[in-house]
Amino acid sequence: MKRSIKYIKGFDSLRALSITLVLITHLGLSDHVSDTPFVMDRLWFMISGDTGVQIFFTLSGFLITLILLTEKKDSGTIKLSRFYLKRFLRLLPPLLILYPLVFISMLNGWIVDSYTGLWYSIFYIYNFIPNDEYTSELIHTWSLAVEEQFYFVWPFVLFFFKKERIIQAITMLVILTSGILLFLIPGFEMAIHFRMERWFLPAVAPIMIGSLAAALYFSDENRLEKKIKSNGLVLVLCIVLFISPLFLPQSILMISPIIQAFGIGLLLLWIASNQNSRFVNLLDNRPMNYLGKISYGLYVYQGFFLGTGPGGNIDVQSYPLNIILVFALAILSYELIEKPVLGLKSKI
Repeated sequence: MKRSIKYIKGFDSLRALSITLVLITHLGLSDHVSDTPFVMDRLWFMISGDTGVQIFFTLSGFLITLILLTEKKDSGTIKLSRFYLKRFLRLLPPLLILYPLVFISMLNGWIVDSYTGLWYSIFYIYNFIPNDEYTSELIHTWSLAVEEQFYFVWPFVLFFFKKERIIQAITMLVILTSGILLFLIPGFEMAIHFRMERWFLPAVAPIMIGSLAAALYFSDENRLEKKIKSNGLVLVLCIVLFISPLFLPQSILMISPIIQAFGIGLLLLWIASNQNSRFVNLLDNRPMNYLGKISYGLYVYQGFFLGTGPGGNIDVQSYPLNIILVFALAILSYELIEKPVLGLKSKI
């Protein structure tokens, strides 16, 4: 019987949470919290924009892997050209607005010009850019680069490897390698000149944790649902893993994003297995769902108007005009451009 990817209630709210963490961070949240070691080294791991990106990464890995595995199950293969066309149509529209904005602003001297950085961003390799080429308006595209690199590699892995155990083993190997690299990076001389933690390895770890969760869910959905459904202890474990930076030994604190991602991945499994629960129904509300739907546009445009926060040197980057423009542009972009394109994408 043909499987279908149904809408999973609660996931849009997680997107909404992730973009909210990014926005409040880039609006200058760090200026209003204590700069004590506990807050900056531990609590910050749970409320920062980077944590928002971790949530989005894990969710993305889960959904993309579930879509690809379902297609493979239904048709016996993965139509790579179809997958890349659909990803192209999903990701491109807001970027067609962002990049001209950045280019014109650089050309007129309104923002720091780094045409090298612009090319890095356009070709989805901004996560490999040297530190001295970073610009505030494009720095957020490092995460888009990691996502796109995952999209390029992962469908081929799922296409060529047939056995689910091999796929699960590959995800675990990538996660383990990423964890080891997070330990080693501080000792590399290159770490002075690059944000090496944003390179594909180890940055892809949360995406792979989401992929692992999807592979487990896909392999035996019914058995997994029986174990997870209405199991409050699973939710407790999700919370413990997510708040782990508060109590982890200092020696392994650098891998806390991976531990947190396991908590997020487990939460995705719980939500997918408890679609009729009170908690999921609480998550599935109209305002949060809409915020989740426009979250990609919000993320893309906030980079230009908010930078790394709060704001920048030109009028449109000044608070509160900057955040108003972020929401206005994201809503207009979604309703007038992204929605019609998404309709086209669904027909492919």
